[in-house]
Amino acid sequence: MELLQIWQCSNHSDFSCPICLQTATFPVETNCGHLFCAACLITYWKHSPWLAAITCPLCRQKVVILDNISCEKQQDKPSKQIVHDIRDYNKRFAGQPRHFADYLYDMPLFLTLALRGIFTWGGLVWIFFLRVAVCSFGTIICLSSSFDTKPEPLCSTLGTADDMAVVSLLLICMINICQQIASNGANIARSAAQSMLSES
Repeated sequence: MELLQIWQCSNHSDFSCPICLQTATFPVETNCGHLFCAACLITYWKHSPWLAAITCPLCRQKVVILDNISCEKQQDKPSKQIVHDIRDYNKRFAGQPRHFADYLYDMPLFLTLALRGIFTWGGLVWIFFLRVAVCSFGTIICLSSSFDTKPEPLCSTLGTADDMAVVSLLLICMINICQQIASNGANIARSAAQSMLSES
């Protein structure tokens, strides 16, 4: 606690976290000089797309390093997790080398985000490009082989892959159209309810 008070007096007049609006617990300072709760900033980072480097919630500067102020001396489990997350963030974005095991550890998260991204209009475009690539590859193989020795197993595999891509494209289109209809219906219902409330 003494370290916290000395640091507060020397660097910041206001010791509140701008995210939770409470006194900062396990404070960290960003490279742009702003103070936050470590848990608030780590949660903000973990909810960012693809776990990219975050921007400071106050000045929008890219945060490349988190300076741990007081967590190192804590020995309870939440504090150890916060220290681990801060070190992980600094490894990723401060230019520190990462082990191959770290990338393997991130793989389930990246796969989850990729699957979530497939069911959007952007995912639709990527599946379309994949289909074009598969069709182009099949065309090149068929044109490069002689007419009497067509690679039947390869052609049937490529045909199946193309069929799956078409079905995926249709499903994604249907999902996106249903989502838009549902959101439009909710907006219409909300505006109708607001107009009824304003009339009464």
